[in-house]
Amino acid sequence: MRDTAPPGPLTTRVVMGLDEFVAGIWGGDNGTMQIAVAPLATDRRFTPARRPEVFTGVLRTVPLFAAWLDALDPITDVHVMGGLHNTLRRLVVDGAPVAPGLHAVGDAVCTTNPTFARGLSMAARGAADLTDAVIAHPDDPHAQSLAVDRAVTEHLAPWYADQAANDAAWVAMLRHVVEGAPAPPSPPAGRLVFGQLRAAAQLDAVAFRALWRVMGMVGTPADVYDDPDLVARVRAVLGAGPPPRPPQPTRAELEAALAGGG
Repeated sequence: MRDTAPPGPLTTRVVMGLDEFVAGIWGGDNGTMQIAVAPLATDRRFTPARRPEVFTGVLRTVPLFAAWLDALDPITDVHVMGGLHNTLRRLVVDGAPVAPGLHAVGDAVCTTNPTFARGLSMAARGAADLTDAVIAHPDDPHAQSLAVDRAVTEHLAPWYADQAANDAAWVAMLRHVVEGAPAPPSPPAGRLVFGQLRAAAQLDAVAFRALWRVMGMVGTPADVYDDPDLVARVRAVLGAGPPPRPPQPTRAELEAALAGGG
């Protein structure tokens, strides 16, 4: 941070889904911020964005990020990050442990999109579940493995499935806009999807609280998405009109920035 008034709290955490890419900013320690640009992996237009001047130019096409850039000085180069896959690994297959006595926690069990910041919570829950399993079955590695896997099914797998579905929907929309792929299918009747809830949360307090039950891992995704009262409320809110779209670049403005002229 420069010695100037920031445009928002230093604890700011914004992940903005735009038409052709995602941008995010997260507050860090000692007056630092992290900013990320996340396009489709197949969108080669963004290859030049690994150069600082292009990266900054792309961010300046979005007013929110332009305001932050005016209050920040870079302290690192642009770093490229990849391999952000949602993964779930099991050590019990067809009801049988594949390696009795070997247990896994944290990212060794499950990884999800880091923009939702669930990794630490999931790792802590897995460690607590492993502790419970060892206490319950101190001398039985087979029973430990089965108990740990039951806990994975109950406590971690729903969040993996939720994130995988959310990301697949978002990637499908990006591919539709950027690559001309078919539009993603309509959400199922009688059940919410994350995108609907997130949109309604910008307009309605009940939907906002429900969104943060999902984001904060309070309950399970099914508790929220399948709640008939919430489904009806969200559909009514969105039926009255979608939330305002964030200001963002036109395709010509984005491509000028990626060419180094923005």
